[in-house]
Amino acid sequence: MHLPLVATAALSLITVTQAGQYPVISHDILDGFCSAAERDNLLALSQMRGHSQFESCRPKPVTRTSFWTEKAKCIPNITEAYCVYTNDKFANGRGISFFTTPSIAKRVASFPAFAQDAASLSQNVNNLTNAPWEVRRIPGRGSGLFATRTLHRGDPIMAATPVGVYNSNAFPHDFPLGYVHLHTAFTQLPPASQRLFLATMAFAPGDPIMERINTNAFSGEFEGENHFLMYPETAKMNHDCRPNAMYSYNSKTLVHSTRASRTIRAGEEITIPYNNILQSRERRQNELARFWGFTCGCALCSGSEEHTHESDARISRIVHLQNALADWSRESMGTPGAAEKLISLYEEEGIHAAKGTGHMFAALAYNAVGDTHMAKAHAEQALKSGLVNNALGDRDEDEMKDLLAWPEGHWSYMARRR
Repeated sequence: MHLPLVATAALSLITVTQAGQYPVISHDILDGFCSAAERDNLLALSQMRGHSQFESCRPKPVTRTSFWTEKAKCIPNITEAYCVYTNDKFANGRGISFFTTPSIAKRVASFPAFAQDAASLSQNVNNLTNAPWEVRRIPGRGSGLFATRTLHRGDPIMAATPVGVYNSNAFPHDFPLGYVHLHTAFTQLPPASQRLFLATMAFAPGDPIMERINTNAFSGEFEGENHFLMYPETAKMNHDCRPNAMYSYNSKTLVHSTRASRTIRAGEEITIPYNNILQSRERRQNELARFWGFTCGCALCSGSEEHTHESDARISRIVHLQNALADWSRESMGTPGAAEKLISLYEEEGIHAAKGTGHMFAALAYNAVGDTHMAKAHAEQALKSGLVNNALGDRDEDEMKDLLAWPEGHWSYMARRR
């Protein structure tokens, strides 16, 4: 969701709902599974459990197109079709599988990025050569990504295309079949992408594919419906309530990019937020325990009660000011003073990614009362700071460029004059 004047990441990690329910699979069935070479292991596992009618489609099945390299496989006997579509050549052979509706698959196939494929992707997408990080084991916490050189605000950390995109409404229909279509989406990927997928962690026992989506996928609106997108490399980054990196997402290329939101020193762990960090410590902890099964021990969460109380109060004030500055009704309290206060609270609270956002709010607030000099100054700061939680060329950055070029012609000019 993109509200006017509010810079938000297009996707957020799963916070409110899990992707689906799952039948439990005993570990002895899965022994040796991850190292096996056959592409149909998961499919065979599903058939072993008595669900072998995965090829059946509804009437008028979707046929193979020049984009999809496999024939669509659809869930039978349901009102709305949900089918598996795969292109194992996409993104220089990384491949991608969709589990979604035929109408969405048709729109996806027409995206310029998909039509042009590799030519439309930057040379840095899916390229981990000379990556500025390495994976290290963390005692008691699994593993994480650590910087191998100093990174400055805005520096790229990684950019990747997903290996799987899953319509959340498809899971309840596939569940009674043992997630056989979800397994098909997996087994039709190239072997290297299957290994990347399986190298991610699963929070709970159950279906090995469904649980990895539950634990690692990003959730957000895609083509008007909620989907889960699987980026195995990004999933290696751990959570922090005051992260030093932030991600952005381009809905037409599906490229998910992570950049430094402040200076990260060599040897420092690179972290991202798993949930909404503009909540009280209690709410953050409850969500992390419920959906990811851990108690956050970051510096903010492990601080004293006095420090926690001060932080929670600042967060409450930040949310109030953001809402006021995003309100363009006649009753709005979104003044330049409110914007300046918001910038200072971001700094005090260590919310590094929001620096550009704060200056954007200020630029619009000053322009709304006719102070074009201050409006342009903050617009410059917004662009200089880098809207690191937005993709390059996204709406917020375009807004600042338009305001900077002609503040009097911008829609915000004198919009809040009393």
